[in-house]
Amino acid sequence: MVLVFALIVSLQNFQTNPIYLILTLVVIATWFIATILTGRSSAKKLLLQLEKQAVILDQLVTSDFKVEDTVFSLEKDEVLIYHLDNVVLTEFKSNGSTYSGGYAGVSFRVAKGVRLNTGLTGGTSSRNPETSQPIDIGDLTVTNQRLVFSGANQVRVFKLDKIINLEAGPNGLSVSISVSNREKTSGLESPNLDDISPGMAVSLATAWHDGGKKAAIKDAQEMAGQLRKAVADERAKNK
Repeated sequence: MVLVFALIVSLQNFQTNPIYLILTLVVIATWFIATILTGRSSAKKLLLQLEKQAVILDQLVTSDFKVEDTVFSLEKDEVLIYHLDNVVLTEFKSNGSTYSGGYAGVSFRVAKGVRLNTGLTGGTSSRNPETSQPIDIGDLTVTNQRLVFSGANQVRVFKLDKIINLEAGPNGLSVSISVSNREKTSGLESPNLDDISPGMAVSLATAWHDGGKKAAIKDAQEMAGQLRKAVADERAKNK
């Protein structure tokens, strides 16, 4: 808006002092080029991050899913698959109530500058709709039997055999989880594209749980292939 205003003023004063119009056009052109270059830089960084995710998936397969030991004891036949840091735990919660009220009655003067109100007040209070809200941040460990979130205030264990619905967001950066033993749907989110996303990690866990290690390997290979294809397609568009 500032640049538009400056351009209008420069056009109005073009005949008396054309230098202002020239300077304004130079500033606009510089801003436009900078915006394009910034966008290209961000896009280039994103593509590199997606390639890094594909490499991590490849390494999981080649290392036979050898990752660092988890901080909790594994159950019988339980296998550690992956560990993620700085994951946000979300839950659908209401952010409070909304009150709408009214007044019915009369008002009359009892002294100079003083009025007395009589009558009834009435109103209703309604709970605001529930929305997904962050409630903690911590580590996510996925195994072939469960998903374990451990934060500063919350510890959540999602047994894979109790999950009734999974829904991943774009690029798997978020995943919502509904389990049979909990009323509310929980979510796991992470903006860190330098590591695989919570959705990818959960996908590996469910694949192993349902079909064994071979299924997890196939899932990892397919996700890596999809990431590389997305990167190649995007670079082809920008050639």
